[in-house]
This record gives sequence, structure tokens and C-alpha cells, in this order.
Amino acid sequence: MRSPRKSLGALAAVGLFAGACGNAKPTVSHNGNVQGVTPTRIVVGGVASLTGPIPAAFAPIFDGVQSYLDMVNANGGVDGRKVEFKFPLDDGSNPSQDTDQVRTLVEQDHVFAVLGVGTPTFAGANYLAANNVPTFGYTVSAQWAAGPSLFGSEGSYLAFTRPGPEPAYLAEQIHAKAVGILAYNVSGSFQGCEGVAYEMKRFHIPVVYEDLSIQAPPVDLTSDVNRMKRAGVDLVASCMDLSGNILLSRTMHQDGMGQVAQYWLNGYDESAMASFASLMNGVYFLIGHVPFESAKLSPGRYPGMDQYLVELAKYFPKELPGEASLAGWVDADMFVTGLRLVGHDINRSKLIAALNGLTGFTANGIVAPIDWHYEHHSVGPVDCNVYVRARAGRFEPLFGSARTVFTCFKVPQPAALSSVVVIPPPRGVPGT
Repeated sequence: MRSPRKSLGALAAVGLFAGACGNAKPTVSHNGNVQGVTPTRIVVGGVASLTGPIPAAFAPIFDGVQSYLDMVNANGGVDGRKVEFKFPLDDGSNPSQDTDQVRTLVEQDHVFAVLGVGTPTFAGANYLAANNVPTFGYTVSAQWAAGPSLFGSEGSYLAFTRPGPEPAYLAEQIHAKAVGILAYNVSGSFQGCEGVAYEMKRFHIPVVYEDLSIQAPPVDLTSDVNRMKRAGVDLVASCMDLSGNILLSRTMHQDGMGQVAQYWLNGYDESAMASFASLMNGVYFLIGHVPFESAKLSPGRYPGMDQYLVELAKYFPKELPGEASLAGWVDADMFVTGLRLVGHDINRSKLIAALNGLTGFTANGIVAPIDWHYEHHSVGPVDCNVYVRARAGRFEPLFGSARTVFTCFKVPQPAALSSVVVIPPPRGVPGT
């Protein structure tokens, strides 16, 4: 029951590096199916963009991983073994360095699994897939579909140009009649907005202005905003990164479009809200997990989110919740879930097989159920996500139902529709 929206959340960041991302030729090694495992410990490592142009978007993934493993180890580990997150490596947002670092983890550091991949340049994916290394991370690029040993925190399949009916559903709900769409001139960004435009047009929502060739990072969006104003745009969809979105909102406010609805595919972030509350006010977002705010709004309904917030505050008290650290938490939960399914006699092949048998993984009520029968290569038959809106310095969930914050759609939508069809949340969706 996954959605292709995960290809949209950090797509602008991916797009900034897309021209440099290549397919590294894998060199298959035969290091053994149980390397990194001893009678008392399991050694893992990760690769993230700790430096480079946008480290804040990815580096916190390690904190999410560490928080979950610290919690598990404090309660005795897994079948008597502690899980040691021993090698957190930096790829510098560089594709060749990413490949070098994953090889280092496997061939030099001898980790059992790669846990916590947070990078827009996942060039090492083919190497890890070819070596059958269990790998877990933040799914923001198409490389995650390289093989059945790669497990993204919200599934591994991305659909950039066909993102599902969610953008059109939002436009219908707010009665938008004229949509403007903005994206960078890099593939991850403009492909995502091509998908938004496709879905709007499919459901007969007029797209009256498109600029998918904005230079990244943008310096001045006055011309775009003025043209959208003249075209009567009442909903702006942006596939830019947070800095571009903030510039967009500031320009719209300055040019008399401050009351026009905005839909950002990047920017659901507590620290961003703390810095830019006035410019984010009224902006809509689509996320693939339970909102952080649900812990206060519906305590106990989404236990995994409650637990994540408590443990992150315990181990990293200065860090605000964010999608990267949450991805790391979900990754670690998935890894430990697989270990517990296998039992004491673990190896890589058994772990991969156990995880690929899961049909309803939710990280204890954080993400919509992941069915690994589908989600290495396609979107499942049901698409469930959460809409949120920024208002008065906080995020608030929208739509959903009395039972859950998730809004669900059948995939694909029935043919020849004039409006988007929503279905009741299936059993297993968090909150139900």
C-alpha cells in the first residue's frame, strides 16, 4: 500500500546531482554470508551525505539509526547480540565517493549490512545489489530498484513522472481552477513536476503556467510569479528544494500573491517551520508517513511515531524530528524485524528472504504497509499517504478519516474519471 510520493519528497535534492549519477560497474566479491556477525554482536555501517551542498537533508539519518539501535541494545539486543553501528561514512554528495565508501564498508570494514543510506548520489547501489548485501536507506533515487537486497524506508520503487492522483486530489479539495507548476532544469526536479502536470491534466484541472527550466539554485523568481499572477493561478505546485520554495513564497508575498495556495514537494520539516513559519503558512505537503504532530493530536494511536519521538529526544536532545532521521529509524526497525524473523542462526541470504516475505511492514504504525512482493519493482494496489498543511507555526494533518490520518487511493485509478476516487483505508493502515 505504498505511494510513489517518496520520489517527490527529496526529488529536488536528487535533481541537483542527477547529471553526475552514473551506474558503477559492480565487482562481485565473495566475503561470506555471515561477515560482521559474532556470537555477541552484529556490525553494520552506513553511508550518508554528511558534507556537500545539502547535508542537512540527509545527515540526520544516522541519528535515527543510532537512536533505534541504542534502544534495542539497552533492552538486550537481538537474540543475545548487540547491533553495533560502527562505521558511519560520508560520501560528500559525490557519486564516485559513494561507490568507494560502500565498497569500503563491505570489503574493508566487513559489515554485515549497510544500514542508513542517506544520499542523493546512491551510485553504490549496483555494487551492493550484486554482492547481495542487505541495505536500508532513505529512498530518494531510482537506484533503489537495483535489486531485492535493497530496502527503502518507504519502499524501493519510485515513479517520478507518474506520481499518482494525490496532487489532483488536493487541487479538487481546495477547488483550484488554475494551476502553476515550477521546477528546476535538472531531471529529478522537472520529471517530478512533469508527473504533477500529468495528473492535473488527467483529471481536467487546468495547468495554465509551467516553468520546468529554473536554474538551481534560483536567484530571482519575480518573472515566474508575475506571469502566474497574470494567468490567474490559484494553486502553485513547486518541485524545488526548500531554499527555492522559501524564495518562491517570499516573492509571492511581495508581489500580491501571498494568499494563493502553494503545494511544496519538499519542506515538511520542523526546523524549517521554526525558521520560516510566516512564509510557510498555508502551504500544503504530502508525506508518506504519520506526521510528527500526531503524537500529540492522537496519543497512542501511532505507537511507532510516539516511540521515535521519545527515543530521538533521549539520545539526541538537541535535534528536532525530521524526515531523514525518521527514515533511519524505520530502516533500523526493518533491519531488526528481519533479524528477529530469522532467529539466532543468521546470514545475509536468510535476512533478505525474511524481509521479502513481509507484506505489511509499518514500523509499528509509522508508514503505510509495505508489501515487499511489490515494492522493489512497482507500486502496490493501494496508495496511502498523508496531507498536511502549515498553519500558525505548526503542521496539521488534513483529510484522512476518523480512524487514520492516511488518505488512500486505488492504483491505478479507474479509467475515464472526471474526479479522483478515494477508497476507505484498508486494514493494516496505521490508525485503523
